[in-house]
Amino acid sequence: MCKMGRCVLWGVLAVMAGLSASVGQVKKSDAPKAAGYAAAEQAVTKLEQEWFTMQLAHEWGKLERIVSDDFLLTESDGKLGNRESMMAGYREEAEATANITMGLLISHAVAPNAVIAVGLDDITLKDKQGHTTHRYERFTDTWIMRDGRWQCVAEQLTLSHP
Repeated sequence: MCKMGRCVLWGVLAVMAGLSASVGQVKKSDAPKAAGYAAAEQAVTKLEQEWFTMQLAHEWGKLERIVSDDFLLTESDGKLGNRESMMAGYREEAEATANITMGLLISHAVAPNAVIAVGLDDITLKDKQGHTTHRYERFTDTWIMRDGRWQCVAEQLTLSHP
């Protein structure tokens, strides 16, 4: 027979040992992603890279085709926008935009028809005197496969540092 204090102590230790063993068994799966997921990530990665090419070339029609009609935008200052307001901002800033590069891009498929893309943009702006500045934006884009093509349905921007 055990004294009350010892029984409680042994009981607590037994529960803690059981919890430790079960926590140690939880691990990330090493299994490869399903083929549909990998293909979705590759397709969206390509579209994200093409986005800047279209923007720098002022190919507004092409860009509008990959951004959905019901697109939602959260600007870095907290303002909400849509496809039209984003495109208007691009057009307004077009003359000053000297270059756009992507320092980071990660595409993560959450389903074969849904991908979240996160990254860091370096936007080089040139003023009329020729001075350049850089604006760094972290972004989160949500892409959905609709009617057989990928469309960006939402974007959130945050001003950042390199």
